[in-house]
Amino acid sequence: MSDIQDAFNQNDGLSNAMGHMAAISQRNQQIAQARAQAAAIRAQTAVMEEANRIEADRTKIEQQRLKIEQERLKAEDAEREMRRQQEEQVKQLRNLLADSFVALERLEKLRPAN
Repeated sequence: MSDIQDAFNQNDGLSNAMGHMAAISQRNQQIAQARAQAAAIRAQTAVMEEANRIEADRTKIEQQRLKIEQERLKAEDAEREMRRQQEEQVKQLRNLLADSFVALERLEKLRPAN
């Protein structure tokens, strides 16, 4: 009977060892999965950071474009104002010339005939 008892004890020891090995294997698989998830999260984070950098660059470029557009509009406004002032000056010169011709005609009429 001792042989049977020894066999049972040996079988229990093997079962315990196999259970322990299975638990270790399962734990190793969990660790490997956790490492893979961490690597995937790091990769995803890197992609998101790069996307954020790209978006920030786009935002800066858009801001610069808007600044250039504002400067262009200011220049166009200044050019329109300059043209308006030039037209006003031309109008004033024409009026002055017309007034001068009228004054000359009056002087001609006042001048004694030779």
